[in-house]
Amino acid sequence: MVAPSKANKSLYFQVVFATVAWGGSFPFTKYLVARLSPLSIVTFRALLGTLLLVPLSGSKLSAGDFKPSFLWKLLALSVLGVSAQQYLQAYALKYTQASHAGWLIASTPIVVAGFMAALGEKIGVFKAAAFLLGAAGALLVVFSRSGSCAFALPSTRGDLIFISTCFSWAFYVILTRKWLTFWPQAKVTTMTMLTALATLLPAWLLSGGPAEFASLPPQGWLSLAYLGALCSSLGYLFWNNSVEGLGPVKASYFLYLEPFATLLSAYLFLGEEASWPAFAGGLLILTGVYFVGQKEKPAGARRGVLRHA
Repeated sequence: MVAPSKANKSLYFQVVFATVAWGGSFPFTKYLVARLSPLSIVTFRALLGTLLLVPLSGSKLSAGDFKPSFLWKLLALSVLGVSAQQYLQAYALKYTQASHAGWLIASTPIVVAGFMAALGEKIGVFKAAAFLLGAAGALLVVFSRSGSCAFALPSTRGDLIFISTCFSWAFYVILTRKWLTFWPQAKVTTMTMLTALATLLPAWLLSGGPAEFASLPPQGWLSLAYLGALCSSLGYLFWNNSVEGLGPVKASYFLYLEPFATLLSAYLFLGEEASWPAFAGGLLILTGVYFVGQKEKPAGARRGVLRHA
């Protein structure tokens, strides 16, 4: 009786760690994008994430894992789930607040549910309500600036680009459910990160990326370590452990912590203060996510449904 209790405590710690770490990633990314290109940020994250995930995840890699029939699928997943998604998020954060990113990324489960509905999954009353609340909340966050600046670029453009990453992750989730199902989720994550690194490194080296790090201050290196070690490595590893140990539905409840972790870290690290309209929009999004979870039940046992940063 004692061992299961300790195991559950460990899993709860891991799921809280993962969601809080992911929530805190956006202020650090916003700090870095003023000093490094999005390509350098994403490449370093993939490098450090791969170096840690390969030994820590327990994934046993072999030559057979790199068959052509697997590689093109891994390439697609790496673009959707790592390189393109993180690049667009970093680019978007050049123009919008980190707190906005925290609220908007919370709408990812609603987007996933929308795609599943488009593929034939039944839409009930709760899911319909989730879509309406999510859309209303996202619009409120995007256009939360007051006065004549409410629809002004480039902030609005940054928010809209960030929303596109929710769709990128939704495609990633759907494809992981159809492809490579014979691998544990931890191995899929590790192989995806490794493939992303292999495709990013040549472009980064040819673009002169290493030279960008010459003048990076200590805070920048700490930010990169946070993103690579805590978010791209331990975050994914702990999340996979939590989904397998607690179940995807129970684990997904902890994602409500993510936007609040973003708000706190953005305030402490960047001095950002979220507006009340953005806060209200975020609560609408979280309410929509709650309704999606209520309707999923058995179908909600989707591998990796709710992650993205």
